[in-house]
Amino acid sequence: MDSAMNSGALEVRDIEKRFSGVPVLRGVSVAVRPGEVVGLVGHNGAGKSTLLRIISGAHRQDAGQLLVGGEEQSFSSPADAHEAGIATVYQELSLLPNLTVAQNAFLGVELRKGGILDRARMRRETRELTESFGLDVDPDRKVRDYPVATRQLLEVAIATRRGARFLLLDEPTTSLEGAQVERFLGTVRELAAQGFGIVLVDHKLEELYAVASRIVALVDGRIRIDAAVSEVSRDDVIQAIAGHAMEHTPARERIAPPASDESAPALRAVGVRTRALRSVSLDARAGRVLGLYGLVGSGRTEFLRTLIGLDPVLDGSIELGGAAFRPRTPAHAAAQGIVYVTEERKTDGIVPLLDAGANVTLPVVGRFTRAGFLQRARLRQEAVERMDQLSVLGDRLGPVVRLSGGNQQKVLLARALAQKPRILLLDEPTKGVDLGVKAQIHRMIVSLAHDEGLTVIVVSSEEDEICEIADDIVIFAHGSTSPDVLDASDVTPNDLRTLAWSAA
Repeated sequence: MDSAMNSGALEVRDIEKRFSGVPVLRGVSVAVRPGEVVGLVGHNGAGKSTLLRIISGAHRQDAGQLLVGGEEQSFSSPADAHEAGIATVYQELSLLPNLTVAQNAFLGVELRKGGILDRARMRRETRELTESFGLDVDPDRKVRDYPVATRQLLEVAIATRRGARFLLLDEPTTSLEGAQVERFLGTVRELAAQGFGIVLVDHKLEELYAVASRIVALVDGRIRIDAAVSEVSRDDVIQAIAGHAMEHTPARERIAPPASDESAPALRAVGVRTRALRSVSLDARAGRVLGLYGLVGSGRTEFLRTLIGLDPVLDGSIELGGAAFRPRTPAHAAAQGIVYVTEERKTDGIVPLLDAGANVTLPVVGRFTRAGFLQRARLRQEAVERMDQLSVLGDRLGPVVRLSGGNQQKVLLARALAQKPRILLLDEPTKGVDLGVKAQIHRMIVSLAHDEGLTVIVVSSEEDEICEIADDIVIFAHGSTSPDVLDASDVTPNDLRTLAWSAA
């Protein structure tokens, strides 16, 4: 590591961190040099987020050193890290949506002239900044008016304006796809060429190998791999993370799906129109996984929201088991056996300060009351059984927000299963989870359909995932569905991309 101490490198040495006595980081040492992109990978719970939070000043390490340019640092807050030239862009963006682009750019560091805010100069400098990143934005428009891809680049641009020399990027492409991802990765390359040191956390190896000069794999709180991309293969990285050679047999081939038949589908939509949908028609059948694929804004998520009553139906019809169904509220839909797992687990899913068990059983507390009294033992047993079913790891008794992202996702899936659904709606079910947890969730989804006879509808932006777990696939574009239902066994990821982009 001594060679890392040249030209102002950022380095952590022998970092250790425990939570409630449980070791999370165990002697981690890693460095990033100016002009270098370090790709950081690891399973959920490996310690990636904890390491970033220590470097960014949000957490204090229990042992070890943090150095910038050879000088030891002691950060008490993210503001201290900013002073040292370290900026972090998290998966959940931190820009304030109700403020303008310029207000966000100068938040806390406003420019003044004669004691009065110099709005003209702040607008001018904001425009110069955003144009340098290829962003066509109005400094006076609110951030909420722009799509996620634009906000992601805005956050990075603002971080560089505040004097950052090192950028920590935590899963920045999770909400992006296609050309948006390529544009973002191009920005990362340009920033590295300008001399920024970048740590990029990403579970998509193809993206890391496209921009990173080094790959660092963090496994169970220890560095397992730290090597140039030219010296380590993707299979090596996957094996290091998983702890064994990964099986490449598609999940849907492990358990054969029941044959599709002509009986009444579990759910049928005919010409459904809402404020966001133009015309959606599809069938979903019991014992099969229906994959919904399309580009961002194609209407996939909006259709799931319609099925649980969040977006009212303006025209068309929905049938549930052959009977007319008009969803009114999520509670009404759940009472009919339709349960939804949201894409945004942080904002719409978990209750962060409640423990994992309480999160699992929130919707079903009423089933465990007798004579007005809560049967706590039975409720706890239900939570434990559901969490065991999905192998939820970590501190189940502490606030659920302390669990890794993958385990938080398992808690939401356990909550859905506790409601005993007939139709399970999954929106980006493996968003932001590591390779091992993703494989577990894939197997669970297929088993729920093929073994237990549930009707499962999955929305995913990942073509590989749709091909891996779906039996049938419907393409969405501009709020409408394709007329043909695709047999997933005959479709490749490239086919899906071609169909979606040609329909866009």
